[in-house]
Amino acid sequence: MLLFITGGSGSGKSAYAEDRVTASGLTDRVYIATMEPFGAEAAARIARHRAMRAGKGFETFECPRNLADLSVSPGCAALLE
Repeated sequence: MLLFITGGSGSGKSAYAEDRVTASGLTDRVYIATMEPFGAEAAARIARHRAMRAGKGFETFECPRNLADLSVSPGCAALLE
């Protein structure tokens, strides 16, 4: 299954997506973070997202470039942001 979640900045997309993944029953959870931490605002957003994922069982991959080089387990729940 593939879900594509869109919305404006600060609209709750990340929280909604994380809730969908945790409700899915899949225990192999991957979060692929593509944001580059340019400036204080970006760093604060990244810190907030890390705190939101804490305790939800996500393995986080920081991958702002070259997604083709990233390897994730088949059948896992992968959240790309």
